[in-house]
Amino acid sequence: MKTFMVALLMMSSLAQAVSLQNKDNKSYDIKVKGSSTMSTSISSGTTKSSICSSSCTIEVEGVGSIEASGSDRVVIKDGKLSK
Repeated sequence: MKTFMVALLMMSSLAQAVSLQNKDNKSYDIKVKGSSTMSTSISSGTTKSSICSSSCTIEVEGVGSIEASGSDRVVIKDGKLSK
């Protein structure tokens, strides 16, 4: 039962995590600003799951920034950000 509860808790936290999908044909450098700031990149045609677990600002170099929270899915497409 304890293992089940831990698994359930982990799944619910993943369900409430922001993801970032890059539908463009180029890579981007990104900064994720929440309780701390993380710099990384995202390759063409990939998705970064659980990029932040609560609310954050995702800044994509050369594209702009967007606020995201909960289970939002942020998409980079045609050089623009959307949810």
